[in-house]
Amino acid sequence: MKRSQKQFRNQENYQKKYLNNTSRKLIHKKFVNQIGLVISLFASLSYAVFIWMMLKESSILISIGLIIPLLFLSWNKFYQVFYDLKIINSFDDSYNPHLKLNEQNKLPAVAVIIPSFEEPFQVAKMTFDSVVNTDYKGKKEIIVVDNSQHTDSENFKKWFSYINEFNTTYPDLNVTAKFIFNPTTNKLKPGNLDLAEEFITEGEFVVILDIDSTLPQNQELFNRAIAEFKEDSKLGFLQFHMKATNNHFNSLTQSIAASQDLHRLRLTSRSYGGYKIFEGHNGMWRRSVLKKTDSWTNYYKGNIMITEDILKSSQVYALGYYGKSINIETGEWVPSSLGALENMWMRWTYGTNQVLFKCFHDLFLKGTNLIEKFDAIYHVLHHFANGFILPIAFILQLFVPGPMTNLFLLITFIIPQFIGGVTIYFKSLKKSEYSFIQNLGYLYSGFFMIDTLIMSIQLRSTFNFLSGMKLGWKVTEKGIGKAHKTLDYLISKVYHFGIAAICIGISIIPYKALNYGHVSWVDGMALSFLGINLILCLLIFRNQSRKTHNQINSEIFRPDAPKVLEDETPYSYVNP
Repeated sequence: MKRSQKQFRNQENYQKKYLNNTSRKLIHKKFVNQIGLVISLFASLSYAVFIWMMLKESSILISIGLIIPLLFLSWNKFYQVFYDLKIINSFDDSYNPHLKLNEQNKLPAVAVIIPSFEEPFQVAKMTFDSVVNTDYKGKKEIIVVDNSQHTDSENFKKWFSYINEFNTTYPDLNVTAKFIFNPTTNKLKPGNLDLAEEFITEGEFVVILDIDSTLPQNQELFNRAIAEFKEDSKLGFLQFHMKATNNHFNSLTQSIAASQDLHRLRLTSRSYGGYKIFEGHNGMWRRSVLKKTDSWTNYYKGNIMITEDILKSSQVYALGYYGKSINIETGEWVPSSLGALENMWMRWTYGTNQVLFKCFHDLFLKGTNLIEKFDAIYHVLHHFANGFILPIAFILQLFVPGPMTNLFLLITFIIPQFIGGVTIYFKSLKKSEYSFIQNLGYLYSGFFMIDTLIMSIQLRSTFNFLSGMKLGWKVTEKGIGKAHKTLDYLISKVYHFGIAAICIGISIIPYKALNYGHVSWVDGMALSFLGINLILCLLIFRNQSRKTHNQINSEIFRPDAPKVLEDETPYSYVNP
């Protein structure tokens, strides 16, 4: 039975026993080390000293009020840039231990949890089939927990039928499947995960997937993952490396994939020596560790915590275990419309802020060494900090005339984005089927236009969180998109158009009216650049969405997959 959060926190003796045990047996080659920390801290302190000298004529209040956030933001970006450059130069498969599982012994059963909610059947089927197909000779126990509200929809009926018919259609496969209907919708994905764990009967290890996840067929993913668990009893979870598999849908998904694939690569690489955060899906857990942790469902100020993965990771470290990545690619979908992108980043930023404010002590002070602590600070505060880049730029532009705004945006956005684009080009896009010019367009769109929009979203989500506004949760759409009417679209994006207008407006404001005398228009170029990119993003990708001709990659389908029943007979749903 799951322990309550109070019981979890009261396990002081257990925590003290392992508090100083930060040995990571499987991290035989460290990507994150003291050098990156020292260089990034030195660079940010140098920048802070330079800014302090530039602000010597300003009031002490303004100077201190700007120096503190500038110090942190610059460190965050210097840290990111250092490891992006290191990814290009040295990150490869040599960081994986490459252990092999002895298949002569009885292989442990693996439970695979797939939470779903109002999903298109073909997308859900894609994920289920990839689990069946992935090469593992041990028992696979697939548990689908669905909390859809529209149980009379065609998608739900097909999904329910497909899972329920599987065991009788394929009795000889070493795979079982069960469909659990969860009538409770207000606990979202965490509630589905908690319920799914109650129905695990055999799995010694637990894999958690999203409804748009795919697993490789011929990479021995489960074998290699379990071999690492067998090698180190202190390994609590393994995160599979994720890469977008729907980037071919449209130019928006191509651009988002370029940026998000780098985000996933950063998380994978920094797990070798840094603090590993479970990324919510596409990962394997030791079931005995899951039982020791708190439930997936947690609340902060009456709101359900929607980045339960970060909270879960902190509990693993506090209990004396740790997590790491295994650099084997698995699939995920990126948003195929601007609306879906905004919903996703609103959730990610809001949820990360929930964890930051509720669990700072657990996240940073228990069971981790100094390098892991700083790496955790970088990750968790990254979304929060990015939300303040724009308002700090506004303040600098209005009250600190001269080149300060340009310098600030160069350090905290333009240069890091450029280096990020170069990184993912050499690590991924260069090998793609697209031309250099096409890839250049995707990189510019992803790292400058779309990431400017994401920065605007993070500001809004952080403001909503700090002001106590509840987040209206929406599932990231995966079905066929519909075109928006022009007026409806403009109304829905009025906030972002407003941010763009402010960026451009205060860049060309008449400084003489503010008694600043003559200031060159060049001093507002960087802020205008952000505003223009934001407008271009909103206009160019306005009607991007998944279209009817966007096919799901057929390679992950079982050749002998059972056909979906067309029977319209209503089904009975058992409340578990």
